[in-house]
Amino acid sequence: GDGRRAAARAALGLAEDDFLVCSFGMLGATKLNAELVDAFLASPLGRDPRCKLVFVGQAAAQGYGQQVRERIAASGAAARILITGFVPPETYADYGAAADIAVQLRSMTRGETSAAILDCLLYGAATIINAHGAAADIGDDVLLKLPDAFTVEQLADALQRLHGDAALRARLGAAAEQLVRSA
Repeated sequence: GDGRRAAARAALGLAEDDFLVCSFGMLGATKLNAELVDAFLASPLGRDPRCKLVFVGQAAAQGYGQQVRERIAASGAAARILITGFVPPETYADYGAAADIAVQLRSMTRGETSAAILDCLLYGAATIINAHGAAADIGDDVLLKLPDAFTVEQLADALQRLHGDAALRARLGAAAEQLVRSA
């Protein structure tokens, strides 16, 4: 509820009017993290000093993790885009409760639903996914779904839409909590 959200945001040092976009889990090419960075930057959120993008998880020092970090560093919004690295479960949960939007993208998986998507439903976050694997079967009233092979522009539009529509975020969050409770 709102009390949990306020406590979580305080614990994370967020201001009342900060707008928080989170993605949960280890970074990797199959999680399309670079596309999320690009979409955030292409959307009005990328230029809004109150909007933050946080990857709650670890990124490898080399390879893909390095590429994502370099993209962030070159973006002009590096102060508002964070890769947390490993966090304890309570910090992970704080980000889940504090998030205004969660984004969980996948490519090339074996069709299982990501545990991180289930976490986001549990936290009642308004969650954007791409219709990949088993997650594609979760109702459209619960998740904001992009095509499996979405474009950065489509993702940027989804971020902008949710950012501008608190009622839609609340509806998705409530439907997510309802789904988890009835499971």
